[in-house]
Amino acid sequence: MGVEYWGVMAGIGLLAVVVAGVAFVRYRDRETEQLRRGASLAGELRALAAGDAVRLAAVEEYETSLYQRLFYVSTVSPRVRSAVWCLLAAVLSAAGALATRGDGLALTIVHWAALFLAVVFALATLFFAGLAAFHAATTPRVSFAESYANDGAADSDAARSGTAGSDTADSGVAGPDTAVSDADTPADADAPVTDKTAPTP
Repeated sequence: MGVEYWGVMAGIGLLAVVVAGVAFVRYRDRETEQLRRGASLAGELRALAAGDAVRLAAVEEYETSLYQRLFYVSTVSPRVRSAVWCLLAAVLSAAGALATRGDGLALTIVHWAALFLAVVFALATLFFAGLAAFHAATTPRVSFAESYANDGAADSDAARSGTAGSDTADSGVAGPDTAVSDADTPADADAPVTDKTAPTP
């Protein structure tokens, strides 16, 4: 009774692990399609915004969230899916190794083959899990804070340069009271006239 109970529980646990792993991988596979639909929706919303500043700002925030999700989908998620597949293979191989214990050459060969596969897939699981953790820790995440700061600095610089240009233009315009009066007076009007008479011999 006890052996049969634990056998049933082990089978149920194995089935639960397999179902959970397949469901997780299937869910992660749908992320690419979701991002594709999100990108299409962002394009439609940008067209509907029709140059409205508030609507365009909302669309840009939505696109930012898409790019931030793209980081996980493109770098971490593939390694996680590989780790889950290897874990499922390791669990199934270990279950096969336990189920094939017994006497006989055929059972012994199958048992050791399943045990070898379980070890290989377990190592592969650790490898892909470590790779996913490495990418999650070292790959720079998408951030638009610096871009927003640069845009704000550029706008402020443009505003300052525009103000300075208008001030320079205002200071360079001559007033109506500053007309030059030198042109009205002849240059040689007040010059003394000297008669040069040749000396009488």
